[in-house]
Amino acid sequence: MSDMRDKVNPLLQIDTGFRSYLNAYTRSYQSHMVDGSLDYAFESDFVVRQKINGLGGSAKLFKAVNTQDIAAEAKHLFMKCDQVGPLKYPDIYDKVRKCAERLELIVPIVFIREDLNRPLAYSIASDLIEPCIVLTKKLLEFCSDDELMVLIGCECGRIQNNHCSFNMAYTYLNVNNEVFRPIDRAFNQPIGSQVYSLLVQWVRYADVTANRAGMICLDKPGQYLKIMCGLYGKDYVDFYGRSQHGISYDKLAELSEKVHSSTSRNISVDGTLSDVERYLLACSEFLYCKTLYSWRTDVTDMDGHAESGQICDVRTSVIVGNGGQL
Repeated sequence: MSDMRDKVNPLLQIDTGFRSYLNAYTRSYQSHMVDGSLDYAFESDFVVRQKINGLGGSAKLFKAVNTQDIAAEAKHLFMKCDQVGPLKYPDIYDKVRKCAERLELIVPIVFIREDLNRPLAYSIASDLIEPCIVLTKKLLEFCSDDELMVLIGCECGRIQNNHCSFNMAYTYLNVNNEVFRPIDRAFNQPIGSQVYSLLVQWVRYADVTANRAGMICLDKPGQYLKIMCGLYGKDYVDFYGRSQHGISYDKLAELSEKVHSSTSRNISVDGTLSDVERYLLACSEFLYCKTLYSWRTDVTDMDGHAESGQICDVRTSVIVGNGGQL
């Protein structure tokens, strides 16, 4: 009798042991890891972070960032801000859950800040702080659903690729007055010129990685460029203090098609493009990459013959402005 029942009921064949559960829970995005980095991440992002970590003086900077700045920021968030959940801000929770699902990431904590009077999205994480995404109330009023989706996806990507402490360190550089700065400033030592220049350089590459994550999270990744142009067209100022008044989607869409039709060796990018326009153009190259469609098997390849991740990175390097060197 029991033998017959075992054969008839397939549920009895499922291993419900804790070890099997743990293996399934932690498997996550491991199939997308290549040489210690996620397959969608821009290789220059990882390389420059490694260089920064190897420089003298960076250890003290990141110690201050992780033990003081991020800790103070987390304390403020948990004490003063609303936490997103299924019952509170359920529409935001659904977006975060969908992004985490598409990136095979455990759903991060999300806070809504009402004490910052600007549309802003950023993330914090450290060895001591569970990953958190922060959205200002102003951002929720400012953005469309698609714009929120791509920004939340970008922050999930920053968490997934360990950008948070580097982003916080960047706020000490005083690159421009619009860079987001926490209230408490703890690092008073001078920042070396090498660390300074590499952090400024890294931001361009980190943007590519984060925006690729945002693209993976979109319901229709092919709409990425239009969504981002619409966002900056409303005078959005990002975490790094950059804005792009008067951005033209038609111009960038035309440039994107022109650049993609060129061979890697013959890519030419208009020297008058701003940093924002250039990084959006560079990110758009990912729409033609096989890696995007390995994450989103429900989406059809845009041109039917997607390029490899390595070729995509080389082309992106030329567009973003480092001469094709990874």
